[in-house]
Amino acid sequence: MPDDRAGWRLRLGFWSLAACALLPLAALAIAHRVLVRKRPLAGARDKLLGCAAATPPGRVLVHGVSLGEVNLMRPLLPHLERLGGAPCLLTTSTETGWEGLAKAFPGHERRFFPLDLPWAVERFLARTRPRAVVLLESELWPLFLCACHARGIPVAGVNVRISDRSFRRLGLVDALLRPFFRERALTVAQNGLYAARAVARGAPRGRVAVSGSMKADMVRLADPAAAAAWAAQAGLPAGRPLLLLASTSVGEEAAALPDGLAPWIERGWQVAVCPRHPERGGEIAALVQRLGGSPFRTSQGQRLPAEAGPEAVLIVDEIGRLALLYRCCAAGGGIAVVGGSLGSGRGGQNMLEAAAHGCATAVGWDVKAQPDPMALLRAADAVVELRQGEVGAMLAALARQPERRHQLGESGHRAWLAGQGATGRAARVLAALFTRPSGR
Repeated sequence: MPDDRAGWRLRLGFWSLAACALLPLAALAIAHRVLVRKRPLAGARDKLLGCAAATPPGRVLVHGVSLGEVNLMRPLLPHLERLGGAPCLLTTSTETGWEGLAKAFPGHERRFFPLDLPWAVERFLARTRPRAVVLLESELWPLFLCACHARGIPVAGVNVRISDRSFRRLGLVDALLRPFFRERALTVAQNGLYAARAVARGAPRGRVAVSGSMKADMVRLADPAAAAAWAAQAGLPAGRPLLLLASTSVGEEAAALPDGLAPWIERGWQVAVCPRHPERGGEIAALVQRLGGSPFRTSQGQRLPAEAGPEAVLIVDEIGRLALLYRCCAAGGGIAVVGGSLGSGRGGQNMLEAAAHGCATAVGWDVKAQPDPMALLRAADAVVELRQGEVGAMLAALARQPERRHQLGESGHRAWLAGQGATGRAARVLAALFTRPSGR
């Protein structure tokens, strides 16, 4: 049976003391981010103080920590709003997530999720008063969860993923975290392994379900005409094959170009980079110059000149352009190398988006965070897995094989179609949230 609210108030007190004890370390981390790394804390006041604008009570709060999770909201929100009869309240923790919410859901109310500090959490919940909370993927904020349970607000986890590393770490503090798994109203896992791990950490079997990965459902294909118009505006030449480095993190552009730009210039291929974090545009431009290329950044209003040769590299350091680039890449018979997989430690970004558009899709050696998308693509022979130390040679071989690239694109699109439907399955499970009384 779920713990009573009095017990959760006691836990709230314990975690509040722990948070206050760790506050100096958190302050140092924030100062390092702002002063040393020169990265401002987006929504600092709202996060630190919980100063969210007041919201009509009874909304379902849907939280996606960053842009990847925000994208998962696109297929899910219509289901939740149909069940709840009202727009959802959307929250995120990062600047890219905030921008993604603004572009994808301009008519929705959005807030920054509070830091796990007692005053911030209390004020945030007092001002938003949600009827239920839906956390996308694997969020575990002790103070926030304690406060929700103390108020009787049901919490559900959707598209839950518990990696090997996370499972081991959770085991080290099992006694402290087990109540959070036990109290969770619903856990909708990506696959059976993650579901079993949630049960092992305390989630009741009767409140755990498997939906499959929602990654396929979150993909929205770019309109071909819109992609062609954007390509013309950006100066991308029609008909020239494109090497697209997509959703890359620090160090991954260099890893994908171990021999520099020269081989691609010799082949007559165009190169474009769309980093996971747009603020890295300047850093990537400097790398392109060191490799002998000429960078053009779309965030600066730059486009490839009409007379530009393959040494000109387009850096798309803006949110919301990746689908257009995938469409352009597929139309020209190019190669999309999906980042997060080339040594950054992210475990891979969603490679199904490239495959769905019909790109010849390549990934690196680290895709542990994308087991279900990779299983779909591997089964369909729709992805090239680059081996560390052989990236240049493997991409060169693929560049010489237009028929292989065409086959990869067609197989990837079919695999994406076959993988759809997880969101509908998750929504059928989440319907149980709307039969419970709202929290206080």
